[in-house]
Amino acid sequence: MATHGQQPWGGHPAMEFRPGIIPLRPLNLGDLYGAVIKAIRGNVAATMGLAFVTTLIFLVPTTALGAWVASKDSLDIELDPSSASDPVPLAGALGSLVPSLGTSASAVLLTGFVAFVISQAVMGRKVTAGQTWEGTRARLLPLVGATLVTGLAILLALAVILVLPVIAVVSAATSYDNSGLVGAILFAVLAGLVAVLLVLFLSTRLAFVGVAVVLEKVGVGQGVARSWRLTSGSQFWRVFGIRLLTSFIVGLAAQIVAFPLGLIGGVGAVATGDPENLYVFQAIVAGLTGLLTGALTTPFTAGVDALLYVDQRIRREGFDVQLITAAQADAAGQAPGATAAR
Repeated sequence: MATHGQQPWGGHPAMEFRPGIIPLRPLNLGDLYGAVIKAIRGNVAATMGLAFVTTLIFLVPTTALGAWVASKDSLDIELDPSSASDPVPLAGALGSLVPSLGTSASAVLLTGFVAFVISQAVMGRKVTAGQTWEGTRARLLPLVGATLVTGLAILLALAVILVLPVIAVVSAATSYDNSGLVGAILFAVLAGLVAVLLVLFLSTRLAFVGVAVVLEKVGVGQGVARSWRLTSGSQFWRVFGIRLLTSFIVGLAAQIVAFPLGLIGGVGAVATGDPENLYVFQAIVAGLTGLLTGALTTPFTAGVDALLYVDQRIRREGFDVQLITAAQADAAGQAPGATAAR
């Protein structure tokens, strides 16, 4: 019997079973990226369409709030009231950040939507936006809960690492101890590097929590346990590497979209002749950028995570056998309702 990655006896290549967007075997990078693109192209309304609508729903109020905050001079801070220097534009900075809250919130829901679409596309099924909503709406609250729990866990871990270095820097700075300040800064830099590594580690180990919560219909604790097990051992580096590469590709694409919008916004703000409008324009541009990048890139990122989850289950749990059985049942007209999700 041939195992994964080997040819059967006789030297003839094994026939790939492919009911949908992927062959039912361990996947390589080309399989992953190609399948995500196929899923998006084959289910435009359920992926990019839902991404656009969901992002728009969240970005309209957050962009309006950001523009309002950016217009409030009363929030600016004067570092030295006795000097004639301009105050720090805190309002402008906050206003530009507010739309990102809407983008982040919409991305949480899109994780569930795209995971459902991928689970169906693996079996060769196309779904509409309505079917995707029906298939995921009961899992959206658990998905939000899982995202909050994992996010807070990462923040807590960061706080534990960074609180002492921050206290040390502040203490040395306020006591005018130059030698102590240098040591405190070095300590803070080292702690910062450890914090970055910790974020990368935890974000990889918890990468499949949301997908498991939606597709396996498990609770938050079980979702964390599932993700932790599926990313253990040497497979951690594979998941980490592919997600890092995906983040780089998506980030580059987002910058390509954001640059012309930022340029247009800056020119528009200058054209008004009022420098105060610059920050309002920045908030609006941030909202428009979030809308476009959310619709264009979030389905790809979420799709890669969902397929990595499927791939890890194939490698560790023989999930391909379950998928083949489900596909054969489909072909016989006896498809169980959610076999692909389980």
